[in-house]
Amino acid sequence: MITGKAKSVTAVTSDAWCGEHQHQKSTIMSDICDFEWSNNRFRHNLTISDLKGYNKNEPTDRSRALIALKELIGASMDYALKDKSCFQDDEFLLRFLYARKFNVNDAFQLVINYHAYRQRNGPLLQRLSVLDENIQLALRDGFPGVLPNRDRRGRKVLIFLAGNWDYSSYSLVTVYRALLLSLEKLLEDKQNQANGFIAIVDWTNFTFRQSSNLNPKVLKLMIEGLQDCFPVRFKAIHFIGQPWYVEAALAVIRPFLKEKTRERIKLHGGNLSTLHDCVARDILPTELGGEGPTFNPLNWYHELLESSQIATKPAPSYILSQPQYYTKSPAPPMAVTTTTTTAISTTATVGSDFLKSTKAAAVKIGVLTTKANDPAANTLLGVGSDT
Repeated sequence: MITGKAKSVTAVTSDAWCGEHQHQKSTIMSDICDFEWSNNRFRHNLTISDLKGYNKNEPTDRSRALIALKELIGASMDYALKDKSCFQDDEFLLRFLYARKFNVNDAFQLVINYHAYRQRNGPLLQRLSVLDENIQLALRDGFPGVLPNRDRRGRKVLIFLAGNWDYSSYSLVTVYRALLLSLEKLLEDKQNQANGFIAIVDWTNFTFRQSSNLNPKVLKLMIEGLQDCFPVRFKAIHFIGQPWYVEAALAVIRPFLKEKTRERIKLHGGNLSTLHDCVARDILPTELGGEGPTFNPLNWYHELLESSQIATKPAPSYILSQPQYYTKSPAPPMAVTTTTTTAISTTATVGSDFLKSTKAAAVKIGVLTTKANDPAANTLLGVGSDT
């Protein structure tokens, strides 16, 4: 029998916690993180155990998790978070909490990864707008396309018809940029944050020559971003009609995939029935053996184009996509100088490539854009170019 007074438990503040927590395992439930900073002060006495186990379906738990994440960001000395401008944007931070199932520590690490990735790959993420002409080419070819209806679990479905890729007009980097722009828009919907996405990649008619343009550096960059840095959850990735050289490419990148990601990649080959076991036929287009209407990639392109003109103020710096507003420019004068003649010739060539790339499914939309510099051509990336 133990006699005497019960030993008191002393709360450990954040100032002393880092140096003493190894000696306080027996009192871990009393450890308190109490952070302060100049413009924002929180005293919510969050214990270590409070950083886990939040219920995303419970508004009170979501609020508590958001407060905890803010405290961690505000107190962080990580170089990637030197700019804390995202600190007060609750909607932005909730993306990271949903992406990590409201595990605050994991969401905090994802915020750090996100900012660090943006700092390392600045040229890749510059001028990320639907008015970028190269991004338009990718979107009009369906990279990506987005189905109007969700699957049975409420997940948004992205479609990639790989055979449509015109690698002579835009690179794999541009495809990645178009995907990030689309995800940025889709993540504005909390249902997409909570339920995640599934992707269906149809490799039918994808040629060996196209596969030779699957730059390994870009593939690694895409895996790093989508898997570890951006607040997006791909619950399943379905490959259909994949030839042997696509499977060979997958074998090359497999070491860079986490085990959970590898388990979510399903190879169906030419057997669409196994795809239909995972995704209901009534939401799939006819191209994928579904009962829905024919897949039209221009639908999502037009939606992005229209939404880009609705914004009333510039997007914060920590948001990927930056809206650009279309202004109709007067037709260039028909001058005879050498400089102007060269410019007209270049414009005609670009216009010809643009119309050619739209293929039979293209429609006249009456939107003129100024050609933006594609970061794929920036040598700082070291990942190739669009030519």
